[in-house]
Amino acid sequence: MKKCEYCNKELESYHLQYCKDSDCEEKALKFYEQRRNREKIFGIINVITIIAIMAGLLAAVFTPIIGNIIVAVSLVIMGISVLIMPYAPENFYQKYKIKKTTKMVRIFGILLFAAAAVFCGLVVYYTFNA
Repeated sequence: MKKCEYCNKELESYHLQYCKDSDCEEKALKFYEQRRNREKIFGIINVITIIAIMAGLLAAVFTPIIGNIIVAVSLVIMGISVLIMPYAPENFYQKYKIKKTTKMVRIFGILLFAAAAVFCGLVVYYTFNA
């Protein structure tokens, strides 16, 4: 049986794309519109933060405090952007549908905050043991 593109529930008819008596179609169309409008800024933020993370890790070799601060701030910025704009590659939407993929991406955003906390802990460690 075919499944709803938004919530992944089984549909009554093979010809339907969304659940019949729900707002899945409205939510899906809103999601696709927002993704289309924001995907460029999302990509730019991701590229900048990934470059900053690599630069921070390189700087951490020479000056651990500054390098870890750069990495932590970059991870926080990336985490915020992922929570605000929870977009994944298209194959995730084909496999898990919109609702589950959005949830998985937001969990990843929370994990980015946890990683940033680890790097903040390293900053504190190097500050008091320098």
